[in-house]
Amino acid sequence: MTKSEKTGSVSIYFHGANLDPENVTRFLGVKPDAHWKAGAERSLANSATARARTGMWTLSISLMTYNVSEALAKLVDALGNNFPDILSLPGIESGYVDIFVCISRDQSDAGYTLRLSNADISSISAAGLDVQVTVSVDED
Repeated sequence: MTKSEKTGSVSIYFHGANLDPENVTRFLGVKPDAHWKAGAERSLANSATARARTGMWTLSISLMTYNVSEALAKLVDALGNNFPDILSLPGIESGYVDIFVCISRDQSDAGYTLRLSNADISSISAAGLDVQVTVSVDED
């Protein structure tokens, strides 16, 4: 990832041993960035293959600026009106929102603050999901 490409991403993940990605897609009305069923053979970054232990469905929004709140709002909006009921869908055992931000060493030294509004948190909470935040420091 180069600085000119993006500064991170806001993604949503759903997992389950019996998760059917097509059911999730139909329920939400949006196509995922990646998906598979349990047992599917997948190619890894090192050209090896592995069998998926669980089914997975994910959708991401790239962060082009550090406005995480804006990206999270776009992601939730893209998930449609059924999103608050997503965990009621058969086959989904877990789901979470992942916020990944890559900052510079200067930003790290000065202290980096990530702000999410109550509206951001409540939209995720209403769906019964947790939020995971990862901040990485770019050494360039």
